Amino acid sequence: MEANSTAEESCPNTGGLRIDGGLDTPGFHFVDAWNHPQQNWHVIGWVVCALLLLITWTTAFVVISRHLKNYYDPNIQRHKLRVLLYPPFYATLAWLSYLRYDYATTITFFATLFESFAVFNLYACLQAYLKPFRDEAGGAKIPLTTKVFSLFTVNLKSKFGLHYRVITDILVFQYPLWAIIDAFVSIFTSIKGFYCGSSYNFHGAHVYLVIINFTSLSIILSALFTYLAVFEAEWKKGQISAHGMFWCVKAPIMIIFYGGDILLTGLTTAGVIHGTTGETSSDGIAWPAAAVKNGIYVIIVCVVMCAVTFMMVKYFGPRDNLTNQLEKDVRPLGVWVAIVDAYLGYIPEFLYNVFGCGKDSYQLVRKRVELRSRKQREKLVAGDPGANLLQPDGRHDEEYSMSQQHAPSYNTGYNNTSIPEPSHQYQPPPKGRESNYRQV
Repeated sequence: MEANSTAEESCPNTGGLRIDGGLDTPGFHFVDAWNHPQQNWHVIGWVVCALLLLITWTTAFVVISRHLKNYYDPNIQRHKLRVLLYPPFYATLAWLSYLRYDYATTITFFATLFESFAVFNLYACLQAYLKPFRDEAGGAKIPLTTKVFSLFTVNLKSKFGLHYRVITDILVFQYPLWAIIDAFVSIFTSIKGFYCGSSYNFHGAHVYLVIINFTSLSIILSALFTYLAVFEAEWKKGQISAHGMFWCVKAPIMIIFYGGDILLTGLTTAGVIHGTTGETSSDGIAWPAAAVKNGIYVIIVCVVMCAVTFMMVKYFGPRDNLTNQLEKDVRPLGVWVAIVDAYLGYIPEFLYNVFGCGKDSYQLVRKRVELRSRKQREKLVAGDPGANLLQPDGRHDEEYSMSQQHAPSYNTGYNNTSIPEPSHQYQPPPKGRESNYRQV
């Protein structure tokens, strides 16, 4: 056991997708687990997770089938259908890593993809709910001052403007994009032997990825909390359960990351969670500390996802879509059309929105540059000598002021009574020479 523990804790270690010295496939002696439960905790945990997984899939399938049969509003329901697959798929992949801990990093990669897609579709769904309000506002600038958690004040010149929308898009989309990059980096460093995910070892990539993930998660949480506060009036006016939808997606991410990843890894590093020698197990398999931590982590995931699925029945169900469309007397689209629209067309839509965010960002930069140039031109027209389009950094102002010190002033002294009179005054010609002057 000491050899396995040392091999596991050393960093860097032997590379590969399979963890070197990891847990072998455990035995599942169900009869022995009933008679001697203390020697088969892994079997009990596996069975509990399997039951939770069955409940999660059943609940999600019921809600999904209701959407498919009542597919009235594709712009909103396509995002709901995608989010509804997040809990069962994530819990299933976690359950598979319970069986094969030695491939947990590779399996987690696919779970991370579903988590990223759920975050993206949550934001896209809320944007679809806001579209009628954006169309109603048109190009009008609606200023807003609000507080987030009664602590931070947010001042916006236009809450429906391009500036705030693009900034929010960037802060939200950075999380799913980084999560995908993080998954690739985890697999690559695992192959090279530099991942070291069993503990917080600064010689491995895991601890740095956790720090970046913490920062990325904090950014998106701040952006979404602000987003919910800015459009609070629209949520109430349209009777949109935006806060409930937000917690259905972000609550499991926060619990799993803070309580399942950071806390459990810290307890493993501190030695609170330790492995077994195999003497108390019915199959004689020694469980490393990281494998025990992974088992506890999977149980947390399955419990959280099962609870979240029941929350989604209320907040991601088709009830509000049915109410809105029955008033318009519109026929629902077919089941196959709904499947193609919601699932098969997702990846192209995801890429289009990501690149669209980059296009909007470019337009925002151009708009700000043009606005700044227009302000400079207005200053020039108004006679402001400090405005210069070619040198917006202010260097021209200093040169202009220096030249003014040495240049003559043509507007000075006209009202000054102390100006001396000219020395030669006009003298009329003599009387005898007036005719000569006339001839000339």
